[in-house]
Amino acid sequence: MKKYKAKYHQQQFVVFDEKHAEMGRIVEVRKLFFLRHYIILNSRSYDIKNVGFLKNDVELFNGKNVVYFTDLAKERIIKSGQNVKIYYFKLKSIHQLFEKGKVLIELRKEKIKSKEPVFHIEADDTADDLLILLFLHYSTKEFNGIGDDG
Repeated sequence: MKKYKAKYHQQQFVVFDEKHAEMGRIVEVRKLFFLRHYIILNSRSYDIKNVGFLKNDVELFNGKNVVYFTDLAKERIIKSGQNVKIYYFKLKSIHQLFEKGKVLIELRKEKIKSKEPVFHIEADDTADDLLILLFLHYSTKEFNGIGDDG
């Protein structure tokens, strides 16, 4: 199992491994009438776009191609491309992502008084780090009441 901790740092959601090395980050850029999210992993940037009805779903791009996209209605994340994979999620007090019925990623929120929450992530060794970052982003955003339940 891979274990990570994610915390907010200056408008960025930074994910660290057990040795406190940075695994990746989710960046939020806010400007007047403009909001952009992207993931940085291994010095590469991946754009996140909100799409769909009420913008409840996201697409993750690696420049020109969609790498992953979500389907809130069916509670799943889909890896696109040649090796299509479908992952199902449950967003309860512990957020979980499953592949073929097996828990792939678990995300727990630790509330700290007067500070931003810290998230603890446990992921199967086979879990793609990009998928971990996308699931963290998606499950902690408030899309019309889903995800971050307070």
